[in-house]
Amino acid sequence: MLKENLANILRTLQRERVFLLGSFVTLLIILGGLGFSFTEASEGGSFLKRFGEGLWWAVVTVTTVGYGDVVPKTSEGRLVGVALMVGGLLSFSLVTATVASIFIERKFRRERGLETLKETHHILVLGWHHDGETLLDQLLRRLPHTARVVLINQLPPEKMEGIRAKYPGREPLFVWGDYSREEVLLRANVRQAYKAVILAGRNEGETAAEVDQRTLITTLTLKSLSPKIRILAELLRMENKPYLERAGADQVLIRGQYDSSIMAGALASPGLYKVVDALLNAEGFTVWAVDVPSEFQGSPVKTFSDYLKNQHQALLIAIFSEGRALSLEDLLGDEPSSIDEFIRSKFVETGMTHLFGRAKMKFQINPADHQVLGPHDKAVVIAAQPPNL
Repeated sequence: MLKENLANILRTLQRERVFLLGSFVTLLIILGGLGFSFTEASEGGSFLKRFGEGLWWAVVTVTTVGYGDVVPKTSEGRLVGVALMVGGLLSFSLVTATVASIFIERKFRRERGLETLKETHHILVLGWHHDGETLLDQLLRRLPHTARVVLINQLPPEKMEGIRAKYPGREPLFVWGDYSREEVLLRANVRQAYKAVILAGRNEGETAAEVDQRTLITTLTLKSLSPKIRILAELLRMENKPYLERAGADQVLIRGQYDSSIMAGALASPGLYKVVDALLNAEGFTVWAVDVPSEFQGSPVKTFSDYLKNQHQALLIAIFSEGRALSLEDLLGDEPSSIDEFIRSKFVETGMTHLFGRAKMKFQINPADHQVLGPHDKAVVIAAQPPNL
């Protein structure tokens, strides 16, 4: 990473002719040293000695330091000094201005979301809508502090800068552009990302079908660029869910999918609604997924459940694990369709036979006390903070 950054800086300096300006300053110093040697011959000493003193005097003069330990005594030598002063002032001003403009431009491009990122193992949030800030807030609360989040959308950079400023020390990175386009995803270093969230944000005049179509295209593009990336996608219409799953989305969420259930629960039991609302909004206690430590693998669920409750004040409510990797044929429909053929052709182009990172999920809510925990099991718990196991 450091080597690549240095190479980029060197290329930028070369493009802006900083090395040419540096060569001119070096030539100016050498000529000043020679001028001093020839004009101050009356001072005595060998030519090499006068040339060494002349180089020192030229450097001090060009940089406007002016120590005064070596000065020309002759009129010709002072004329050389005047030329050095003027030449040094102009050349160093140009070098300083050029280097400063390079770093200002890079900072400007980064703030505007136009810079190519070098992050690795990061999470991409593609798109934006009215719940975007809530999602970002919850995401940063649940992720480790070392995890980086990259936002890709077409919001005004000024608005995005205000959102990023709310998280000092954990500011998400920003890439501006249409997230369904390959070149924009490459600027976000999609090949080194490990998860992506696609939000179903609707632009003015867009239909729900058009929003879902863009989500499908984006999923296919993500999988073609990075087959192992895990994708959570949001849809507006339930009937499009099978197509998105076939395209490679690991999880699909339908906007408003649980609204009716929550409303029914609120009518039947206001207390139940308050509990669910608190868990979903992470007000104090909320739901976390944790790995089962190796010392509890092969043990009954009750042993691990008691440990969580006594040591971490955490309530175990479910166990889940992932099985074998899904093949493309597992997801394609029995009846051939144009969308299935399009998805199949995209996977053939990338040479994929299985959906890397996708697997059949097995889960059990309220598992039996005697159930034995396996090596790949994860536990779902209710706790104020994720248990530090």
